[in-house]
Amino acid sequence: MKNLLKIILLISLCIINTSCWSKKEIETLGFVMGLGISKTDTGLYTAVVQVANPAAVVAENPDPRDVYTIMKAEGLSVFDALRNLSMIAGRRLYFPHLKVIIIDEKIAKEGISEVLGFLKQDEEIRLESEVLISKLPPEEILDTPNTLGVIPAQVLDTIAENFGANNKIYVADLRETLENATNPYTNYVTGVVEKIPSPTPLEREMLKISKIAIFNNDKLVGYLDYEEGQAYNIITNNFDNGLIVFEDTKGDKYTIEMLGVKTKITPSYKNDKVVFQLDVKGKGNIAGRISNEKEEIDIDELKKVLDQVIKDKINRAIFKAQREYGRDYYNLSKNFYRKYPQKYFQLRDKWDEHFSEGEINVDVDITIIHPALGTYRGTIK
Repeated sequence: MKNLLKIILLISLCIINTSCWSKKEIETLGFVMGLGISKTDTGLYTAVVQVANPAAVVAENPDPRDVYTIMKAEGLSVFDALRNLSMIAGRRLYFPHLKVIIIDEKIAKEGISEVLGFLKQDEEIRLESEVLISKLPPEEILDTPNTLGVIPAQVLDTIAENFGANNKIYVADLRETLENATNPYTNYVTGVVEKIPSPTPLEREMLKISKIAIFNNDKLVGYLDYEEGQAYNIITNNFDNGLIVFEDTKGDKYTIEMLGVKTKITPSYKNDKVVFQLDVKGKGNIAGRISNEKEEIDIDELKKVLDQVIKDKINRAIFKAQREYGRDYYNLSKNFYRKYPQKYFQLRDKWDEHFSEGEINVDVDITIIHPALGTYRGTIK
């Protein structure tokens, strides 16, 4: 009986005295929200971090600049630069809450392999972190306070997550970046961040994701504007709830809210040439109409115009990919591989050449399902 009591007591003490071997006291951590990577003129890597200030974040009316701190250090490598930050940081830098990674355009043009090599090895960095390219030094982007008092990295994260509201941009997270930018047989794209002037003298400068950066393997080669960005998202099936704005043959301007747009991609191989058939289908609401005439809306005629507008948009974007860049940044190669795996392996070393010389046909079929118009803005025929 005594032995049993001793065993129970020993087990109880073991349970009571347990502790976490890897615990981290919150008071000793600096929560990194944004990370920027660039290079000096002498070839040193620069790491800049945006660290949240918890006391200011929870304050009732904090100054917008008080909710975060910017720290910067240089090193022979990205890892070295981050380690050098520890010599000036008052707390241990903690990366699991990282929202955004900003890579300077100069590094992007040279190649982001070394940057990705470090990010891949660091177990603390979230694969869901958004990756953006900047023509400005990353510290200028991260040090952009806003009137709402939101940490700039959170602002960029929110914009990236809400791209579906307009579908003119595309932002890749770290997981996709590691998968595509380090794969010699796929092409990589992500968003570009910039500063825009304040709308009024009383406001501050703002952050905006303005373009899509396109890469050849790990090197930046060009940009897509909003128009081309919409086409990119339609082709790659990332287009939902976006707006298409156009004029009809009478000069009336329409705004169509697109719903459930899907592109079926059918590859084939004919006469030693890769061929793709893109069939775009979806629905659309008439969200707005600007017209000087109070005429009924001819839905059938409007559909024809809308289909042609989208088709022209896609064809222009494909022409640019084939003729200007000579790069399959839509990664149609994946569709070709699924249908013709053996043939793809024969073509993949020169896939971009085959893509550039290939034939791509586009058909669009959008159904207008609901006018969304008031009595005084137009009627349906």
